[in-house]
Amino acid sequence: MTLAVLLVLTVVFLVIGAILSAAESALAFLPRHALDDLAESRPGHAANRVLDDAQAHLRSLRFWRIWFEMAGAVALTLAVSGLIENVWLAGLIATVIMALVGFVLVGVSPRRLGRLHPAATVRYTASLVHVLRLVLGPIPEWLQRFGTAVLPSSHGSDVDTHDELGSLTSAEVRELFERSSDSELIEEGEAELIQSVFDLEDTLVRAVMVPRTDIVHIGSEQTLEQAMSLFLRSGNSRVPVVGESADDVLGILYLKDVAAALFGRGPDSSISLIALMRPVRFVPESKPVAELLKELQTEQVHMAIVIDEYGGTAGLVTLEDLIEEIVGEIVDEYDSEAAEFVELAPGTFRVNARMPIDHLGELFDREIEDDDVDSVGGLLAKALGRVPILGSVACTHGLRLEALSIEGRRNRVHHVLAQESNETERGTAESREEED
Repeated sequence: MTLAVLLVLTVVFLVIGAILSAAESALAFLPRHALDDLAESRPGHAANRVLDDAQAHLRSLRFWRIWFEMAGAVALTLAVSGLIENVWLAGLIATVIMALVGFVLVGVSPRRLGRLHPAATVRYTASLVHVLRLVLGPIPEWLQRFGTAVLPSSHGSDVDTHDELGSLTSAEVRELFERSSDSELIEEGEAELIQSVFDLEDTLVRAVMVPRTDIVHIGSEQTLEQAMSLFLRSGNSRVPVVGESADDVLGILYLKDVAAALFGRGPDSSISLIALMRPVRFVPESKPVAELLKELQTEQVHMAIVIDEYGGTAGLVTLEDLIEEIVGEIVDEYDSEAAEFVELAPGTFRVNARMPIDHLGELFDREIEDDDVDSVGGLLAKALGRVPILGSVACTHGLRLEALSIEGRRNRVHHVLAQESNETERGTAESREEED
């Protein structure tokens, strides 16, 4: 009879521990919109009392979860001891059973359930959580203060508060985002924006910089008129000032400084570019983009020179380049927009790589549908199975597509040559691709 009671108690304690584990995880993962919906739909529900003082209820949850898990372990040990006379062997068996059962049934599975269905979990467990919180009163808070006094945090109370609210690791945030994206809780545009922020942490400056060969710079011996001419021809508002070579970057020249000097002192001004240029910011090409973005914002700097491991100039990066990694290409009123397509010959078109595929279909009087891509450039990349380069050729949907030109620091395809294809031409195109 005693053995049966102990086994029943073990099961009861572990079940309650699992419920509390799920509730704890759900409180940490509950989205703000779900919280607002719950408050509006059930104003008097126990869940609202829990959410109004989430920190205190989380402390109580953790205390009770540990207590029930330990109580279950003790009850199981006593039950096994009644079957096996050897105390050490009984303790070992009980430990192994609790480790397996506790990890799977009390730890991982309930927590995953709470993360997948946070609103429902909070709603169904709120009454139990609130009652357990009332039973303990201020005891969990006293224990927390005692622990803080014994081992104070170097970051102060903010870390504890953050932990109480269920701090998430980067991997957990990514998991939450992927789950929301898969369930279509996040729109496609928003998902792309969030994914860009995640990618920012893993992207190095060398991947977004303007290569050294594409940098527009000016010599330190040039005049103000020559500098103004360069600004007008290039369309840039800032250019590096160099000495004897591109590796000898002396500073950054601003268009507004040159304009002010010419307007204030006239065209015969003898002011040198060195007198007008501003200090240059150097960054290593191995610096993470996210880190550099914060530094440029703090220092209020818009341009930096990227150097390689030998101290030479590797490229140039601007604040706009870094922001474009998040929001995509930024176009202002001075950027000219090319025609979407140009007919070179009957049945042959030069099209913009960003042209929608349905517009391409209209040019050739056919229907082109693809759920994976929206643009001609994307269609070419999908047909190739990789990122297209200059001269890449592929045939898809009865059309022959060839990358005609590239643009930008990332060498993206700008124009694509589109024309009718046939099987013979397809084989020739693929052979040409392999040779390239």
